[in-house]
Amino acid sequence: MAWDVRDRVIWVVGLARSGCAAGGLLRRRGAHVLGIDDADERAVRRRWEREGLSKLAPEAFDELNTGGAWPSAAPFAVVISPGVPGDHPRLAALPPAVPVLGELELGARCCAAPLAGVTGTNGKSTVTDWLAHVVRGGGRRAEAVGNLGRPLCTVAEELTPDDLAVVEVSSFQLETVTTFRPMVGLVLNLAPDHLDRYRDLAAYYAAKSIMAAQVASGGTYLAWTGCPEAAQWTSPGRTVLFGDEDAGAACFYRDGGLFADFGAGHRHVLARDEVGLTSPPNLLNALAVAGAAAPLGVPPAALAAGLADYAGLSHRHQLVARRGDIRFVNDSKATNVHAVVSGLDGYPDEIVLIVGGSGKGEDYRPLRDVMGPVRHVVTIGAEGPALGVALDGAVSVTAAADLDRAVALAADLAVPDAVVLLSPACASFDMFTGYRQRGDAFTAAALAAGAVPLNQDEECP
Repeated sequence: MAWDVRDRVIWVVGLARSGCAAGGLLRRRGAHVLGIDDADERAVRRRWEREGLSKLAPEAFDELNTGGAWPSAAPFAVVISPGVPGDHPRLAALPPAVPVLGELELGARCCAAPLAGVTGTNGKSTVTDWLAHVVRGGGRRAEAVGNLGRPLCTVAEELTPDDLAVVEVSSFQLETVTTFRPMVGLVLNLAPDHLDRYRDLAAYYAAKSIMAAQVASGGTYLAWTGCPEAAQWTSPGRTVLFGDEDAGAACFYRDGGLFADFGAGHRHVLARDEVGLTSPPNLLNALAVAGAAAPLGVPPAALAAGLADYAGLSHRHQLVARRGDIRFVNDSKATNVHAVVSGLDGYPDEIVLIVGGSGKGEDYRPLRDVMGPVRHVVTIGAEGPALGVALDGAVSVTAAADLDRAVALAADLAVPDAVVLLSPACASFDMFTGYRQRGDAFTAAALAAGAVPLNQDEECP
């Protein structure tokens, strides 16, 4: 629905990518936008330069209040970025009549196109981008937006009712939605994550459950049969499961083929070995895409083609370089334990694994159960010592001072036909600005260690 903000004073709190997108949309709609950030103005402008926002940001705000300075007069509304907790003391002090919403909710209010929402602990970005790819193959405009780096507010106003916005949604974003009503809502999986923000695992799962509750009446809610919590959540939409046929899934693998329900019973879509991304997590992601594509009206032939020719995203089990028979695989997006466990389960090659970074309050001991293909672990960053303790006795572990030295050491430890795998199980903010910069640094370090870059994206294994 449209939201009339002309001549209203609106605060945007958190001046990174989402905040700049929200401010730009609000100013285009006639609002007076005050940008607020606890960092000082010099740090904010450095952030804009680092993230490529130096041209966009100045057009997004009428005024800036930085360094913790907040106005005394209450605004018409407040838009917060995902990294700003809803219980921020300054927000709690606002009058109850002042609405506080997130950038996603703002984008949804200003978007005429139907929405598909994708959440879960891992796989969100890949499924979001893959689903948009499949929908475009069916002849419809589809934009992949949201938490994967391109805020919904950047394209909300230009999309029409004939288009589709496929939105990656984090638990942080779900905390602030009210009118966000996806026609298709997916919860891919649940595992411990962000325990540095949530008081416990139940609170994190409760935030994820908002996706099921927000699905539009007459829409479709999808969940994995291997995630009993999400599979049992109630939704205004029709619940469809993907995964295990015996557990009631509508999308599943049988006899070497992928099957999906297009409303007239299950039909074979394509052979399992024709799916473009073949790692175990991505074969499951393909089922999620198939389950969402059917209610979005994607023809079976277009679904099959889109599942087969999708190339994948950078920083997610991406083969980036080779040194002889040794391959270097960038999985920098694996920022929690569950992502690493899922990625290593069934891995066919011998691995030298690089882990570590900044912590999120997780227990690292589950990593011990998937060390079968791992020849050696190299730890880095603030969480390196804790990971070393957690893995002691399960695998050989060596600490490295930084990522460059970790890659050089891992390359020397790798045997022919082995993989040097960056799959950190941690966030990156102790050493990098984000997982993308960390992944790029991994690739650069591999080249410095004598590897040859690849000319195109490729998934591994």
